[in-house]
This record gives sequence, structure tokens and C-alpha cells, in this order.
Amino acid sequence: MIKMIEVVMEHLGRALQIYSDGSHYDTMLEAKNQYFALTGQVFEEDEDYESRMSAFNDWYLLQFVSEDGCPIWNYVEENTVEDNVSKALRTVKHSIYEYVGKNFKKQHVLKDIVHNRKIVLSKRAIIPSLLKNDLFIGRVIETEGEYFTLSGLCLLPGEIKGILKKEGKRIRAFNDLKKEVEFLLLVESLKTKWIRYGHLDAKSIFVFDS
Repeated sequence: MIKMIEVVMEHLGRALQIYSDGSHYDTMLEAKNQYFALTGQVFEEDEDYESRMSAFNDWYLLQFVSEDGCPIWNYVEENTVEDNVSKALRTVKHSIYEYVGKNFKKQHVLKDIVHNRKIVLSKRAIIPSLLKNDLFIGRVIETEGEYFTLSGLCLLPGEIKGILKKEGKRIRAFNDLKKEVEFLLLVESLKTKWIRYGHLDAKSIFVFDS
């Protein structure tokens, strides 16, 4: 039996293919230029090149809005997509997560720092090699009451956990999705800056104007 998450991921792959080619190619390039202008340039020799490109693909499909709309919203309207799959594709949670470890059922557990909630991943969820207390920017998708991470993860230095929790709490109080996205993209840009200036202490780079 095909699991719903497999159907969802198949649609994500198909949507990316459609909205990266043909008449959508120029829009994809526009999005790419905008994303890396906001988060810092990426180079093929960078250690995190693949994960950053995956993060761009997720952002482009799920969050980028051009004059033609958002790719994933257009995709579900223009193609035959079941309601529960459509909902999963349109409600992916983008946030900063802390990897808490495994619970007594051997399931991976995350703490959503921005929204202050715990997420227990599906037993079938596959995640990268994370250590307890690792921080990352990522996206979590829900299908049939189960949670899975998408592949585009941006690891963050652990010593800024307190800074991110404080700023995340401040952003949460606005209850404004636009401010959340701006915050997450800013954090990613600061991560890029930190990598480029590796000799500097992370706390001196991850500074936010309250």
C-alpha cells in the first residue's frame, strides 16, 4: 500500500519539475536570485551546497510569490490533487527546530523554537545525522497525523540557542507569517555570514534589532 507521504513527495517532485522548466524557467531564476540575495550566495564547493539548494527548492515551491502566484498553490489548482494531499502541500511548517533526541518509542522529537511546540516525527521519518540539541532551519510536513522533515535543512551553531529562543519568542508575539519568514531568511543569511567569517564568534554575528 502506498503511504500518503510518498504521494505527497511525488507531487512535490513533479511540481518542482514543472515550475523549473519551460515558461516557468525565468520565474525560477528570478526566485533563485532573490533567495540567495536574501540568504547569502552559495558556491558548488561549499560543504552545505546541496542542502542550501534543497532549501531554495522548498522555498521556491512553497513560499515564493510572483505576479503569477505561488507555485505550489498553482500546482494544486491546475492538477488533480486529493484534498488531504493539497492541504499537506499548502501547510508545511517552516521554522527553527531543535533536535531533542528520541522518545521511548524510538521516534525522533523536535522542538519548534519559533512556535514553542514539540513535534514527534513519524517512525518512518528519515532525518540527516543529527545530534541531540542540534539546531536547524527546516520544514516539517504533516500527512495523516504524521510528521516528516523535508530535505532542505540549514544547521545552526548551538551556542546561539538562547539568542534564537529569545528572538523567536518576540517574533511569535506578532502572530505574523510574513515576519516569521523574514526572520528565518535573516537567520539563514547570518549563518552564511558566520561560515564566511569562521574566525568570529557566532554570538557576535547573530545579532537582532528588537
